[in-house]
Amino acid sequence: FQFCQTQGIEYLTGRVWIGLWLIVFIFIIVAAEGSFLVRYISPFTQEIFAFLISLIFIYETFYKLYKVFAEHPLLKFYPPNVQSGLNASMLSADAMSLGIRMQPNTALLSLILMLGTFFIAFFMRKFKNSRFLGGKARRIIGDFGIPISILVMVLVDYTITDTYTQKLNVPSGLSVTSPHKRGWFIHPMGSSGTFPMWMMFASAIPALLVFILIFMETQITT
Repeated sequence: FQFCQTQGIEYLTGRVWIGLWLIVFIFIIVAAEGSFLVRYISPFTQEIFAFLISLIFIYETFYKLYKVFAEHPLLKFYPPNVQSGLNASMLSADAMSLGIRMQPNTALLSLILMLGTFFIAFFMRKFKNSRFLGGKARRIIGDFGIPISILVMVLVDYTITDTYTQKLNVPSGLSVTSPHKRGWFIHPMGSSGTFPMWMMFASAIPALLVFILIFMETQITT
């Protein structure tokens, strides 16, 4: 996405060409019976793959938490936001939600929610090997520890109404992300027909990386 922004290329059109190249790679591997490559995948390869995926999730978690602390720093005194109150009638709800900054206790509550989710899931995983309850009950609690921890901390966040936390804005109906810019069909040549020719072939590189990811994901986990 950042590459398309810097190059002035339509992101969704690039995704279309990546998807087309991905279809080509899948057809070639299926026709050549490429599943035999699984015998070269060892348990060590599986551990490396799982480690890289976990590392990506850990990085994204701390990066988003850093952004929360940057937008809502912990201060001893928070000045009243008089300007947003005066201009409230001239801004839409989406514009106001995107412009919310310097909210008290937001960073601290976000940190508590993150740590609470982690520790609840961690101890529920450990609970699977404990001596409490029956074996079936421990196994169910251990397997569903992550969804349970997420549900618990969502309820905690829901009960704290006087502190702002970032939430997902879900539209009321089924629609595209930008109805004023495009429809449901993404033209392969771009909305203005100026999608660069070199990018059509360069899309094969990220498509190959996505194919490797999907191939290893399906072949290792099955």
